[in-house]
Amino acid sequence: MKKINSLIIGQGIAGSMVAFHLQQKGLSVMVIDAGKKNTASRIAAGMFSSISGKRKTFDEAMYSKQKFAIDTFRQMEKLLGVEFLHEENIHHLFYSENEKAETLLRMHDENFSAQTELNTSSIENIKQEHGAIEIKNSGWIDCALMLDSYRNYLSASHCFSMADFKYDELEIKNEVFCYGDFEFTNIIFCEGYQKQKNPFFENENIVPCKGDMITLKYANHGNLKILKRNGCFLIPTNDETVKAGSTYLWNNDNEQLLPSGRSEIKNKVNDILSDEFEIINHQTAIRPTTKNREVIAKQHSEYKNMFMLNGLGTKGIIQAPYFANYISELIERKKIIAI
Repeated sequence: MKKINSLIIGQGIAGSMVAFHLQQKGLSVMVIDAGKKNTASRIAAGMFSSISGKRKTFDEAMYSKQKFAIDTFRQMEKLLGVEFLHEENIHHLFYSENEKAETLLRMHDENFSAQTELNTSSIENIKQEHGAIEIKNSGWIDCALMLDSYRNYLSASHCFSMADFKYDELEIKNEVFCYGDFEFTNIIFCEGYQKQKNPFFENENIVPCKGDMITLKYANHGNLKILKRNGCFLIPTNDETVKAGSTYLWNNDNEQLLPSGRSEIKNKVNDILSDEFEIINHQTAIRPTTKNREVIAKQHSEYKNMFMLNGLGTKGIIQAPYFANYISELIERKKIIAI
Protein backbone atom coordinates (compact mmCIF):
# COMPACT_ATOMS: atom_id res chain seq x y z
CA MET A 1 0.00 0.00 0.00
CA LYS A 2 1.13 3.54 -0.69
CA LYS A 3 1.78 5.33 2.60
CA ILE A 4 1.02 9.04 2.81
CA ASN A 5 0.57 11.53 5.62
CA SER A 6 -2.87 12.93 4.74
CA LEU A 7 -5.80 12.02 2.53
CA ILE A 8 -7.93 15.02 1.56
CA ILE A 9 -11.50 14.59 0.35
CA GLY A 10 -12.50 17.43 -2.01
CA GLN A 11 -10.41 19.75 -4.18
CA GLY A 12 -12.43 22.90 -3.88
CA ILE A 13 -10.95 26.02 -2.33
CA ALA A 14 -10.90 24.40 1.13
CA GLY A 15 -9.29 21.12 0.06
CA SER A 16 -6.77 22.85 -2.18
CA MET A 17 -5.69 25.16 0.60
CA VAL A 18 -5.31 22.28 3.08
CA ALA A 19 -3.22 20.32 0.57
CA PHE A 20 -1.08 23.36 -0.21
CA HIS A 21 -0.33 24.15 3.44
CA LEU A 22 0.47 20.51 4.23
CA GLN A 23 2.82 20.29 1.27
CA GLN A 24 4.48 23.55 2.31
CA LYS A 25 5.18 21.87 5.65
CA GLY A 26 6.79 18.94 3.85
CA LEU A 27 3.94 16.48 4.44
CA SER A 28 2.73 14.07 1.75
CA VAL A 29 -0.88 14.26 0.54
CA MET A 30 -3.37 12.57 -1.74
CA VAL A 31 -6.45 14.49 -2.87
CA ILE A 32 -9.62 12.73 -4.01
CA ASP A 33 -12.26 14.74 -5.89
CA ALA A 34 -15.27 13.74 -7.97
CA GLY A 35 -14.39 16.25 -10.70
CA LYS A 36 -17.73 18.04 -10.94
CA LYS A 37 -17.55 21.12 -13.18
CA ASN A 38 -20.13 23.35 -11.51
CA THR A 39 -19.18 23.57 -7.85
CA ALA A 40 -19.37 26.58 -5.57
CA SER A 41 -15.57 26.86 -5.58
CA ARG A 42 -15.29 26.71 -9.34
CA ILE A 43 -17.94 29.26 -10.28
CA ALA A 44 -17.24 31.58 -7.35
CA ALA A 45 -16.51 35.21 -8.13
CA GLY A 46 -13.52 34.99 -5.82
CA MET A 47 -14.01 38.63 -4.85
CA PHE A 48 -12.47 39.96 -1.65
CA SER A 49 -12.87 43.36 -0.03
CA SER A 50 -11.68 45.24 3.04
CA ILE A 51 -15.23 46.58 3.47
CA SER A 52 -18.08 44.10 3.41
CA GLY A 53 -21.71 43.42 4.25
CA LYS A 54 -24.84 45.48 3.88
CA ARG A 55 -23.63 47.77 6.65
CA LYS A 56 -20.27 48.24 4.91
CA THR A 57 -18.13 47.42 7.91
CA PHE A 58 -14.39 47.06 8.34
CA ASP A 59 -13.52 43.96 10.34
CA GLU A 60 -9.90 44.05 11.47
CA ALA A 61 -9.79 40.30 12.19
CA MET A 62 -11.21 39.50 8.75
CA TYR A 63 -8.79 41.97 7.15
CA SER A 64 -5.91 40.15 8.86
CA LYS A 65 -7.19 36.88 7.33
CA GLN A 66 -7.38 38.64 3.96
CA LYS A 67 -3.73 39.68 4.14
CA PHE A 68 -2.78 36.12 5.06
CA ALA A 69 -4.85 34.86 2.10
CA ILE A 70 -3.13 37.22 -0.33
CA ASP A 71 0.31 36.09 0.89
CA THR A 72 -0.75 32.46 0.50
CA PHE A 73 -2.09 32.96 -3.02
CA ARG A 74 1.10 34.77 -4.04
CA GLN A 75 3.13 31.78 -2.84
CA MET A 76 0.83 29.48 -4.77
CA GLU A 77 1.16 31.57 -7.93
CA LYS A 78 4.94 31.31 -7.68
CA LEU A 79 4.76 27.55 -7.24
CA LEU A 80 2.36 27.02 -10.15
CA GLY A 81 3.75 29.67 -12.50
CA VAL A 82 0.34 31.25 -13.13
CA GLU A 83 -1.32 34.52 -12.13
CA PHE A 84 -4.81 34.22 -10.73
CA LEU A 85 -4.80 36.94 -8.04
CA HIS A 86 -5.94 40.40 -9.14
CA GLU A 87 -5.69 43.24 -6.64
CA GLU A 88 -8.01 46.05 -7.80
CA ASN A 89 -10.26 48.63 -6.20
CA ILE A 90 -13.97 47.91 -6.14
CA HIS A 91 -16.25 50.69 -7.39
CA HIS A 92 -19.31 50.61 -5.17
CA LEU A 93 -22.20 52.39 -6.90
CA PHE A 94 -24.83 53.90 -4.60
CA TYR A 95 -28.33 52.75 -5.45
CA SER A 96 -30.06 55.58 -3.55
CA GLU A 97 -29.42 58.94 -1.91
CA ASN A 98 -30.12 57.34 1.47
CA GLU A 99 -27.38 54.77 0.97
CA LYS A 100 -25.04 57.53 -0.13
CA ALA A 101 -25.82 59.67 2.93
CA GLU A 102 -25.38 56.73 5.31
CA THR A 103 -22.06 55.83 3.71
CA LEU A 104 -20.75 59.39 3.86
CA LEU A 105 -21.44 59.41 7.59
CA ARG A 106 -19.22 56.36 7.89
CA MET A 107 -16.33 58.37 6.45
CA HIS A 108 -15.85 59.89 9.92
CA ASP A 109 -14.68 56.46 11.09
CA GLU A 110 -10.90 56.30 10.63
CA ASN A 111 -10.86 52.58 9.85
CA PHE A 112 -13.58 52.99 7.22
CA SER A 113 -12.14 56.11 5.60
CA ALA A 114 -8.67 54.51 5.39
CA GLN A 115 -10.12 51.78 3.18
CA THR A 116 -12.28 53.98 0.94
CA GLU A 117 -12.26 57.14 -1.10
CA LEU A 118 -15.02 59.11 -2.78
CA ASN A 119 -15.19 58.68 -6.52
CA THR A 120 -16.46 61.83 -8.22
CA SER A 121 -15.53 60.86 -11.78
CA SER A 122 -18.06 58.93 -13.81
CA ILE A 123 -17.32 55.68 -15.63
CA GLU A 124 -18.39 55.62 -19.26
CA ASN A 125 -21.64 53.76 -19.96
CA ILE A 126 -22.27 53.04 -16.27
CA LYS A 127 -25.38 54.21 -14.42
CA GLN A 128 -24.19 56.00 -11.29
CA GLU A 129 -26.70 58.75 -10.77
CA HIS A 130 -26.14 58.66 -7.01
CA GLY A 131 -22.35 58.59 -7.14
CA ALA A 132 -19.88 56.00 -5.92
CA ILE A 133 -16.99 55.21 -3.62
CA GLU A 134 -13.90 53.15 -4.27
CA ILE A 135 -13.02 50.39 -1.83
CA LYS A 136 -9.28 49.89 -1.59
CA ASN A 137 -7.36 46.72 -0.70
CA SER A 138 -9.79 44.62 -2.71
CA GLY A 139 -9.80 42.42 -5.78
CA TRP A 140 -10.65 38.94 -7.02
CA ILE A 141 -9.25 35.45 -7.53
CA ASP A 142 -9.75 33.53 -10.76
CA CYS A 143 -10.89 30.46 -8.83
CA ALA A 144 -11.29 28.12 -11.80
CA LEU A 145 -7.76 28.91 -13.01
CA MET A 146 -6.32 28.43 -9.55
CA LEU A 147 -8.08 25.10 -8.99
CA ASP A 148 -7.26 23.75 -12.46
CA SER A 149 -3.61 24.77 -12.16
CA TYR A 150 -3.23 23.20 -8.74
CA ARG A 151 -5.02 20.04 -9.87
CA ASN A 152 -2.53 19.74 -12.74
CA TYR A 153 0.31 20.21 -10.27
CA LEU A 154 -1.06 17.52 -7.96
CA SER A 155 -1.68 15.14 -10.86
CA ALA A 156 1.86 15.59 -12.15
CA SER A 157 3.09 14.63 -8.67
CA HIS A 158 0.72 11.62 -8.52
CA CYS A 159 -1.13 13.27 -5.63
CA PHE A 160 -4.59 13.48 -7.18
CA SER A 161 -7.34 10.97 -7.90
CA MET A 162 -10.57 11.86 -9.70
CA ALA A 163 -13.18 9.64 -8.09
CA ASP A 164 -16.14 9.61 -5.75
CA PHE A 165 -15.15 8.93 -2.16
CA LYS A 166 -16.96 5.93 -0.65
CA TYR A 167 -17.27 6.35 3.09
CA ASP A 168 -18.08 2.71 3.77
CA GLU A 169 -14.74 1.66 2.26
CA LEU A 170 -12.70 3.69 4.76
CA GLU A 171 -10.99 1.38 7.24
CA ILE A 172 -9.92 2.66 10.65
CA LYS A 173 -7.17 0.67 12.36
CA ASN A 174 -6.02 2.24 15.63
CA GLU A 175 -4.29 5.46 14.48
CA VAL A 176 -4.00 4.43 10.84
CA PHE A 177 -6.55 4.77 8.03
CA CYS A 178 -6.78 2.62 4.93
CA TYR A 179 -8.67 3.41 1.74
CA GLY A 180 -8.15 1.60 -1.53
CA ASP A 181 -4.40 1.35 -2.09
CA PHE A 182 -3.57 4.04 0.47
CA GLU A 183 -2.52 3.90 4.10
CA PHE A 184 -2.44 7.26 5.84
CA THR A 185 -2.23 8.93 9.24
CA ASN A 186 -4.74 11.76 8.73
CA ILE A 187 -7.90 12.35 6.75
CA ILE A 188 -9.42 15.78 6.12
CA PHE A 189 -12.94 16.15 4.77
CA CYS A 190 -13.47 19.26 2.60
CA GLU A 191 -16.63 18.20 0.78
CA GLY A 192 -18.63 21.43 0.64
CA TYR A 193 -22.38 20.94 0.82
CA GLN A 194 -21.89 17.24 0.00
CA LYS A 195 -20.92 16.97 3.67
CA GLN A 196 -24.50 15.84 4.30
CA LYS A 197 -23.41 12.35 3.18
CA ASN A 198 -20.56 12.22 5.73
CA PRO A 199 -21.30 9.71 8.55
CA PHE A 200 -18.39 10.85 10.75
CA PHE A 201 -19.41 14.48 11.37
CA GLU A 202 -23.17 14.11 11.68
CA ASN A 203 -23.53 16.90 14.27
CA GLU A 204 -22.00 19.55 12.00
CA ASN A 205 -24.82 21.19 10.08
CA ILE A 206 -24.30 22.68 6.66
CA VAL A 207 -26.92 25.07 5.26
CA PRO A 208 -26.96 24.80 1.44
CA CYS A 209 -27.23 28.15 -0.32
CA LYS A 210 -27.84 28.04 -4.07
CA GLY A 211 -26.18 30.73 -6.14
CA ASP A 212 -26.24 31.68 -9.82
CA MET A 213 -23.57 33.33 -11.92
CA ILE A 214 -23.73 34.62 -15.49
CA THR A 215 -20.95 35.42 -17.92
CA LEU A 216 -21.59 38.19 -20.40
CA LYS A 217 -19.95 39.96 -23.30
CA TYR A 218 -19.92 43.73 -23.16
CA ALA A 219 -18.70 46.11 -25.86
CA ASN A 220 -16.92 48.41 -23.38
CA HIS A 221 -15.23 45.58 -21.50
CA GLY A 222 -11.85 47.35 -21.65
CA ASN A 223 -13.13 50.39 -19.73
CA LEU A 224 -14.93 48.42 -17.05
CA LYS A 225 -13.87 48.27 -13.40
CA ILE A 226 -14.99 45.88 -10.68
CA LEU A 227 -18.47 47.17 -9.94
CA LYS A 228 -20.85 46.49 -7.09
CA ARG A 229 -24.35 47.81 -6.55
CA ASN A 230 -27.27 46.65 -4.45
CA GLY A 231 -26.03 43.09 -4.03
CA CYS A 232 -24.85 42.69 -7.62
CA PHE A 233 -21.23 42.62 -8.78
CA LEU A 234 -19.53 42.73 -12.17
CA ILE A 235 -15.95 41.56 -12.60
CA PRO A 236 -14.16 42.07 -15.94
CA THR A 237 -12.04 38.98 -16.63
CA ASN A 238 -8.93 38.60 -18.75
CA ASP A 239 -10.72 36.99 -21.71
CA GLU A 240 -12.95 39.94 -22.62
CA THR A 241 -15.89 38.69 -20.66
CA VAL A 242 -17.59 39.88 -17.48
CA LYS A 243 -18.71 37.71 -14.56
CA ALA A 244 -21.89 38.90 -12.86
CA GLY A 245 -23.83 37.64 -9.88
CA SER A 246 -25.07 36.44 -7.62
CA THR A 247 -28.27 34.97 -6.27
CA TYR A 248 -28.74 33.66 -2.72
CA LEU A 249 -31.34 30.92 -2.23
CA TRP A 250 -30.94 29.69 1.34
CA ASN A 251 -31.75 26.11 2.38
CA ASN A 252 -31.75 25.16 -1.26
CA ASP A 253 -29.68 22.28 -2.67
CA ASN A 254 -31.41 22.06 -6.05
CA GLU A 255 -28.58 21.96 -8.61
CA GLN A 256 -30.96 22.42 -11.53
CA LEU A 257 -30.25 25.47 -13.70
CA LEU A 258 -33.39 27.64 -13.59
CA PRO A 259 -34.29 30.67 -15.78
CA SER A 260 -35.28 32.64 -12.66
CA GLY A 261 -31.67 32.86 -11.50
CA ARG A 262 -30.50 34.11 -14.88
CA SER A 263 -33.32 36.69 -15.03
CA GLU A 264 -32.63 38.01 -11.52
CA ILE A 265 -28.98 38.74 -12.29
CA LYS A 266 -29.78 40.11 -15.76
CA ASN A 267 -32.20 42.64 -14.26
CA LYS A 268 -29.60 43.79 -11.73
CA VAL A 269 -26.96 44.14 -14.45
CA ASN A 270 -29.42 46.26 -16.48
CA ASP A 271 -29.53 48.64 -13.51
CA ILE A 272 -25.77 49.11 -13.82
CA LEU A 273 -24.86 49.00 -17.52
CA SER A 274 -26.38 51.54 -19.88
CA ASP A 275 -25.31 49.61 -23.00
CA GLU A 276 -26.57 46.26 -24.22
CA PHE A 277 -24.76 43.05 -23.32
CA GLU A 278 -24.94 39.41 -24.35
CA ILE A 279 -25.23 36.56 -21.84
CA ILE A 280 -22.99 33.72 -23.02
CA ASN A 281 -23.09 31.42 -19.99
CA HIS A 282 -25.21 30.71 -16.93
CA GLN A 283 -24.00 28.56 -14.03
CA THR A 284 -25.38 27.53 -10.67
CA ALA A 285 -23.86 25.81 -7.64
CA ILE A 286 -24.53 25.17 -3.96
CA ARG A 287 -22.52 27.06 -1.35
CA PRO A 288 -21.79 25.39 2.01
CA THR A 289 -22.76 27.78 4.80
CA THR A 290 -23.59 27.51 8.49
CA LYS A 291 -26.43 29.04 10.50
CA ASN A 292 -24.14 31.21 12.59
CA ARG A 293 -21.69 31.79 9.70
CA GLU A 294 -18.90 30.18 11.70
CA VAL A 295 -16.40 28.09 9.76
CA ILE A 296 -16.22 24.39 10.63
CA ALA A 297 -12.51 23.74 11.18
CA LYS A 298 -12.26 20.97 13.70
CA GLN A 299 -10.84 17.70 14.86
CA HIS A 300 -13.09 14.67 15.32
CA SER A 301 -13.96 14.03 18.97
CA GLU A 302 -13.12 10.31 18.79
CA TYR A 303 -10.76 9.89 15.83
CA LYS A 304 -8.05 12.43 16.62
CA ASN A 305 -6.49 12.16 13.16
CA MET A 306 -9.75 12.97 11.37
CA PHE A 307 -10.56 16.59 10.52
CA MET A 308 -13.10 18.70 8.69
CA LEU A 309 -12.88 22.08 6.96
CA ASN A 310 -16.23 23.32 5.68
CA GLY A 311 -18.84 26.06 5.90
CA LEU A 312 -16.58 28.74 4.41
CA GLY A 313 -19.63 30.50 2.96
CA THR A 314 -19.56 33.72 0.99
CA LYS A 315 -16.15 34.79 2.34
CA GLY A 316 -14.53 31.49 1.48
CA ILE A 317 -11.74 32.93 -0.61
CA ILE A 318 -10.53 34.94 2.42
CA GLN A 319 -11.22 32.35 5.10
CA ALA A 320 -9.92 29.20 3.40
CA PRO A 321 -6.15 29.88 3.60
CA TYR A 322 -6.30 30.86 7.28
CA PHE A 323 -8.37 27.90 8.46
CA ALA A 324 -6.57 25.46 6.17
CA ASN A 325 -3.33 26.54 7.79
CA TYR A 326 -4.97 25.99 11.19
CA ILE A 327 -5.83 22.40 10.22
CA SER A 328 -2.34 21.83 8.83
CA GLU A 329 -0.82 23.04 12.10
CA LEU A 330 -3.03 20.66 14.06
CA ILE A 331 -1.69 17.84 11.92
CA GLU A 332 1.92 19.00 12.09
CA ARG A 333 1.97 19.64 15.85
CA LYS A 334 -0.41 16.87 16.88
CA LYS A 335 -2.11 19.10 19.41
CA ILE A 336 -5.05 21.50 19.53
CA ILE A 337 -4.18 25.15 19.15
CA ALA A 338 -6.52 28.11 19.61
CA ILE A 339 -8.04 29.79 16.55
